[in-house]
Amino acid sequence: MRVDGIYIVMHVRKAAVFVFFLLLLMLLAPSRYFDSVKGGVLLFTASVLPSMLPYFFFTKIFTSVGGASGISSTVGKPFSKMYGVSPVCGYAFVMSLLSGYPVGARVVGDLYEKGCISREDVLRASAFASTSGSMFVLGSVGSAILGNVKMGWVILLSHYLGAIANGFLFCLRKRKVPKTAASLLSMSSADNLLSDAMYESVLSLALVGGFIAVTNLLADMAADVLAVIGVRIAKEGNILSGLFFAFFEVTRGCVVFSTCALPPYLIAALAATAISFGGLSVVFQTVAFVGKAGVGVGKILLRKAAQAIITFVICLGIGALVL
Repeated sequence: MRVDGIYIVMHVRKAAVFVFFLLLLMLLAPSRYFDSVKGGVLLFTASVLPSMLPYFFFTKIFTSVGGASGISSTVGKPFSKMYGVSPVCGYAFVMSLLSGYPVGARVVGDLYEKGCISREDVLRASAFASTSGSMFVLGSVGSAILGNVKMGWVILLSHYLGAIANGFLFCLRKRKVPKTAASLLSMSSADNLLSDAMYESVLSLALVGGFIAVTNLLADMAADVLAVIGVRIAKEGNILSGLFFAFFEVTRGCVVFSTCALPPYLIAALAATAISFGGLSVVFQTVAFVGKAGVGVGKILLRKAAQAIITFVICLGIGALVL
């Protein structure tokens, strides 16, 4: 017990030193890092907030009034058999496809909080109910960033197939789904359902915006530290730079990939990899919603990294055939 306590104290101290280092770094170049945070906030308010607010609001209402039972009764059984999860996890997957990051995690967290699914369901669902939405992939990445709608469709298909395959990878262990789970789907609506849904949606979006701004800041900080030791992170035309920025935030990574002098199928595969991983921004957002089930950053990172690798292989194959 004493050894465990010492181990925890050492990690806490390391974390404290790391955070103190970040604070000092911000003091050295406050104007630069102010612009970094500002860029993240502008990205959130211009692109994420308008597209995500209605999805957060309506999925919250839909879940609260028991709408999950209708979708889960249609797609729930196949998901239950494939992944060994409660049928209602099929609803989380559908909402993730329709809405994108981080709605799938938000729905999974809501279902856990309401007692509809177990912690094991959360762990398993986190492997497949975590996808970007078609609006972002086709509109923002395919059309606006890459300038090729066909590439957008290849990325979208690969991304969804990668999520499905990732689910199989993390649900290999057979498990008997508790029969009591289905009886928990009935949820009654409150008198103040609309105000509660809006209140919780705004709070959730504030979390999302905060993480986007912070990860944008961390990306610039990391680039500056690397520059000090002689490693320059190019803003365009470099695969490693694209992977670097994609590790923090998916949009910045895709922008760099779009400037690389590579075959279209390889650019598509790299963009699909970035989208499937989602960056630390999506990882932190996911943990914010499923962390209540005891699912930490390490588990989500592992699942998103595996999804990114699987998607890269799938997109490379499909892209080589059609692009």
